[in-house]
Amino acid sequence: MADYVLEGPRWGAGARGTSGGTVTWAIDAALPAAFASVIQSAFATWASVANISFQQVASTATANIDLTQGAIDGLGNTLGYASYNFSGQRMSAATVTFDSAEGWRASGSKVVSNQGTDFYLVALHEIGHALGLDHYNGKPEVMNSIISPAITGLMAGDIAGIQALYGAAPAAPPVSTVTPPAPVSPAQPTASASGVTAVYRFYDASTGDHFYTTSTAEKAQILKTLPSYQYEGVGWATPQDGPNTIDVFRFYDTKTGQHFFTTDAAERDTILKTLPSYHYEGVAFEAYASAAAAGAGGVTLERFYNTQTGLHHYAANAAEAAAINQGSAGPGWVDEGRAFTVHIPTDGMLFA
Repeated sequence: MADYVLEGPRWGAGARGTSGGTVTWAIDAALPAAFASVIQSAFATWASVANISFQQVASTATANIDLTQGAIDGLGNTLGYASYNFSGQRMSAATVTFDSAEGWRASGSKVVSNQGTDFYLVALHEIGHALGLDHYNGKPEVMNSIISPAITGLMAGDIAGIQALYGAAPAAPPVSTVTPPAPVSPAQPTASASGVTAVYRFYDASTGDHFYTTSTAEKAQILKTLPSYQYEGVGWATPQDGPNTIDVFRFYDTKTGQHFFTTDAAERDTILKTLPSYHYEGVAFEAYASAAAAGAGGVTLERFYNTQTGLHHYAANAAEAAAINQGSAGPGWVDEGRAFTVHIPTDGMLFA
């Protein structure tokens, strides 16, 4: 017996088990723009296991799936619902509504309700409905009618259900012929006399991604072997590992050729569980545990996410962050808040 239930219709013109094509989605003004990255992760999770892709668009007027929030039935009851239009066995439009009474808010790298419910899991569930999955309560799954705190990502039945609709995700073709930089070796960075280490910044012209490393050997390797990586100098400095520092984790996305950095262990673990294309490369460097620990030379980076390209960017000063927020870097950038605290480069690093 199958561990899933299908609603009936699906996206795409083909039969069940064939590609659903590209489905567009958008959030309306009722949802904070900062929620877009969580919703994008939920769509990416479904796309990672099934032959269907998703593209965020600017307006719900042109989107296949609209996401919004509104009053449903009060705190702690129905967290959200999905509805859709279809003709025959083909979906034509869908709407996902999250209950505004839950008090959804950003909390660290997550969005949670006033009762601590993870918005990502609710989005994953409701998007599942919008793709053609019904409730299934035979085993613990994302598509259970009642959310379980024990579930952190798609289960076997969820995956079997979505693949019954769209088939398995095809193997991702190489993004480019460029080989990603080798993982950082913790033994390579060398501290300056001030006790901080230079972080070298590169711009990858083939992807639009920025890459950071403290390793002089890795820097030399990139300059020698990766012509698309343009060296931009020292971006900032990082402290040595100590009681007042935290690890900065580094990922390489094999689908897009982009790198991602985070100090949030929970976010790291969520990525490891839900985003199989993200290859964990270990601890890139250290950051200060707080702005106070950094002292007068500290600078807190602002993290941005581009909803159109999937890129992340880390602005190293208030002027750069303000310029991005004002649109100077182009459309699609969402300010995700403070990333982590590092140190301004010392004088001797500026020409490294």
